[in-house]
Amino acid sequence: MMPWGNLIVAAAILFSGCSPVKAINFLNFAGIRCFSYRTYNALQQLYLVPAIEQVWQQKQQEMFEEIKKKDHAVKLGGDARCCSPGHTAKFGSYSVMDLNTSKVLDIQLVQSNEVQNSYHMELEGLKRCLGKLHQEEIQISHLVTDRHSQVKAYMKRDQPQIVHMFDVWHVAKGVYKKLETLSKKKNCELVGAWAHSISNHIYWCAASSDGNGELILEKWVSILNHVTDVHEGHGELYPRCLHGPVDDRQWIRRGSKAFLELETVVRGRMLLTDIKQLSHVGQTSCLEAFHKVVCSFAPKAVHFFYIQMQARIYLAALHFNENVSRPQSRTREGEKQYSVSYPKGRHGEGVAKEVKVDQTFNYISDLMDAVVDLRTVNDSYSKARDAINLPRRLPEPLSQSTPKPPKHDTIQKHVTRFNDN
Repeated sequence: MMPWGNLIVAAAILFSGCSPVKAINFLNFAGIRCFSYRTYNALQQLYLVPAIEQVWQQKQQEMFEEIKKKDHAVKLGGDARCCSPGHTAKFGSYSVMDLNTSKVLDIQLVQSNEVQNSYHMELEGLKRCLGKLHQEEIQISHLVTDRHSQVKAYMKRDQPQIVHMFDVWHVAKGVYKKLETLSKKKNCELVGAWAHSISNHIYWCAASSDGNGELILEKWVSILNHVTDVHEGHGELYPRCLHGPVDDRQWIRRGSKAFLELETVVRGRMLLTDIKQLSHVGQTSCLEAFHKVVCSFAPKAVHFFYIQMQARIYLAALHFNENVSRPQSRTREGEKQYSVSYPKGRHGEGVAKEVKVDQTFNYISDLMDAVVDLRTVNDSYSKARDAINLPRRLPEPLSQSTPKPPKHDTIQKHVTRFNDN
């Protein structure tokens, strides 16, 4: 008979997002008898992963039913996350979120050998997410993403019925980085003093234009007049600035090197095209927060196989969806609580953040119940193995993508640089 304690401890390790190797070593170092890593892998494959998939699919279906009851098209936010920095990632996961509820509706995991290369994983993930929602008959009105070139082309060509918009944070971040780099050039230091204001101006352009692309464009280009202390004559749709009297500032002289360099950034060809699609219906900041939660369950410094990675991403989604709507914490006097952080990029400027009430983990009970049910039905490894041996789409392991020489040939070629023996 399989010990129940082994199953429960293994479930607790995975459901908490722990590293199984570190957790097992911790127990062994403390003198607490524990199962082996091989046993953990067997329990994970036969009971824990199927339980996670079962609970995720159930919760996902409940979200779909709630959307269908409201009988209106959803506004989606979409973004990708790679399992490692750079352009050589093995896995790319694409997540879509309901911007009204900030809940993750679907996640698709793509392995790099399923597509041409790692760069193409984001588009493939988006296609699978949209395919899943269309299969469930979920109507989509808007999609907010970053400015990925393949995604832009695909949405314009194959999904014209969906209004494709760009997340403001991604655009503002890119512009701010360019301005910071520009400010380090000789005679362009004044641009650095305007960098934050110009970045904030992008947010205002999107929020105040109600999706009118031409108006957004005129407001954006007006910044070139504003920094020279000219506040009228911007264009037909936006003839003058809407702010009140402005205190004297370090204005940039028109025609100077700083102005000309700034103009190349503001009037960038791709930027002028994309800025018309800035989103006013919602942003993907919550998706960035979700990706931070994913890092707790699937750290980028740790390698996971496909099934393990998929299960841990589902765990992150279950945890995020349960806690995304937490209210702000209050003091005993009823005042809202804030914390202040000092990011390096802010150069000493503090950022106030809301302090939320404590997280909850009610989904763990559902996961444990699913594990117990699976263990009750399949009370041996052989029964559990037969139950999960169903046809399913799994990509070929990367190690099998290219032919490998025999092991003894590789050993024969091995030469150490520091030992002549």
